[in-house]
Amino acid sequence: MTDLAVITIDLETSLSDSFSTGYLSVLPFELNQSYRISFNQFLFFKKGKGRIGVDGAVYTVSPGTLILLAKNQVYTFKTNQGLEAYSLCFGDCFWEKTPASANNCKAALFNDATANQYLKLQKEDVPEINRLFQEILTEFESADYSNKGDVLAAFLKILIIKVANLHALLAKITDQNDHKIYQRFIDLLAEHYQVSHDVTFFAEKLNISSRKLTELCRKHAGKGAKDIIQLQLVAEAKRFLQFSSSSIKEIAAMLNFSNPYQFSHFFKKNTSFPPEKYRKQVTGFGI
Repeated sequence: MTDLAVITIDLETSLSDSFSTGYLSVLPFELNQSYRISFNQFLFFKKGKGRIGVDGAVYTVSPGTLILLAKNQVYTFKTNQGLEAYSLCFGDCFWEKTPASANNCKAALFNDATANQYLKLQKEDVPEINRLFQEILTEFESADYSNKGDVLAAFLKILIIKVANLHALLAKITDQNDHKIYQRFIDLLAEHYQVSHDVTFFAEKLNISSRKLTELCRKHAGKGAKDIIQLQLVAEAKRFLQFSSSSIKEIAAMLNFSNPYQFSHFFKKNTSFPPEKYRKQVTGFGI
């Protein structure tokens, strides 16, 4: 079995054709060490118990827990009591190998990862999901052949559809128009969060009212549009503070706050920490 910390750090350079899977023992990893990924990842826990933080939210994991991580998210193991898990990672270029019929499921899961981050499977659902992860791992570790990537892509499509069904997301997707508008908002937010923090800005781009956009967000994510915008800003601010040497003033400007004081007030209000204290806490030193 492989150390999760090593897998997570080295995976960027070792992904074979933007796809990798393995069964991981996470006994030796360092607690409270944060990792940022630039691919999509499933963690399906088989043994042990612990807690994992993802972009500030904390989840308890145990056998039968499925954690979904989207690219650019930051995660940290808080506690660990003999955790073991299947890990499956894939990049967007590998996803292009899968049939288009699964695109809605993949978009619903990973384009709004925070709404689908955690799933505790029912006892009767565990064997089927376990079997899928094992079959994918067996195929991945088999000798290479010309169409191996297509077979893995087909397995990935099945897994995505099964997980989407378990999340009861397919029922939401039937309302195609509203779902597409909401999904477009999520895409616009990822593209323009540095341009504007106002709900009206995004509503106008979608040709709907601010009230309609808020209703769609509450329907699909359980949060208002303003809340989702603020969550995006907090997550990006944390990433800048943790993974860059930019000053508070520079980060405030990059995130389109009028001045560092406005940014600091916003950050403290949403995290209970001033930016400087947060940076010192997660990096161990001030910059």
